[in-house]
Amino acid sequence: MVSGSDALSRSPTRWNSLDEFIHCATMTMQSQSRTEYLRRINRVIDYIDERLDENIPLEKLAEVACFSPFHFHRIWRAMTGETLHNFVKRIRLQNAGRMLLSDPARPVAEIATLCGFNSSAVFCRSFKTHYGMSTGEFRQHHGVWDRKMDQSTGKESQSWLPPPLYISDELLNQMRNVHMEKHIEVKTMPAMDLVYCRHTGAFDQIGGAFEKLMKWAGPRGLLRFPETKTVTVYHDDPKVTDPEKVRQSACITVEPGVRTEGEFGNMHVPGGTYVVGHFSIKPHQFTDAWDAVCLWLADSGYQPADGYPYEFYPEEHTQDIPPTFTVDICVPVKAL
Repeated sequence: MVSGSDALSRSPTRWNSLDEFIHCATMTMQSQSRTEYLRRINRVIDYIDERLDENIPLEKLAEVACFSPFHFHRIWRAMTGETLHNFVKRIRLQNAGRMLLSDPARPVAEIATLCGFNSSAVFCRSFKTHYGMSTGEFRQHHGVWDRKMDQSTGKESQSWLPPPLYISDELLNQMRNVHMEKHIEVKTMPAMDLVYCRHTGAFDQIGGAFEKLMKWAGPRGLLRFPETKTVTVYHDDPKVTDPEKVRQSACITVEPGVRTEGEFGNMHVPGGTYVVGHFSIKPHQFTDAWDAVCLWLADSGYQPADGYPYEFYPEEHTQDIPPTFTVDICVPVKAL
């Protein structure tokens, strides 16, 4: 079986068919795209691991990854399986565990500082939550076992502690196994004129904004179903911004030139190249759907571009409990 860049190195006269050439070219592009995404995320992991005693701004890590701050954290979460905050905290605590065992005489307060904690009290609470025991119990419990391991295997006493997580093809493939009805592709999306009602706070509370919008739009003849569609535009990444401060716009599609007032405003979403994930999901699966789009991007040859991502609802959700939502998750993209 021919695959990867070796496949494309074959002489064109030796291809069995145009379909075979296209298939191999697609495989090569996906391999190169995934390799680039893996390289960027692992570069961030290295950067964090070398600066565990520093508070690194999100903007700096996004710069290291060559992604915009708006999209970086969602890509990170999808590819690593944990938030950036939890990752940094976990790696700091693992590093602290190594120090506790490798240097039993080193004060806990010094280890806390070296691992980026602002106070010993915060460090000790976090350590006990993570390991289920205090730092003293940790040293006492593992010290004898590790010395025995040293004598029998020659390994360093802290070697049993897991190293920083690095992202690999195998791990990404495991994370892709989320069962939901979906179809993801890159396509040209048309521009949209919208009327919005802004919502700030948790996503599951945006229904109130949609309700106000519908009550305002109905008497003005703006609701012309099935032509009128509903849209949610995201102005902040909920994985980065505090939930109570996340800004979203509950929208309906309208013709250009509609006059608005008060808390209702006009918005124009430009057309262009988007990755579009079409899903049929339950309410609790929205996060999985967004993660699926980000993971798919790693094989696509594209990366997020400037512009706000949005959810487009081509039809009303079902009336069963819990309801099933049909949604297109749309993220503007550009070539990697």
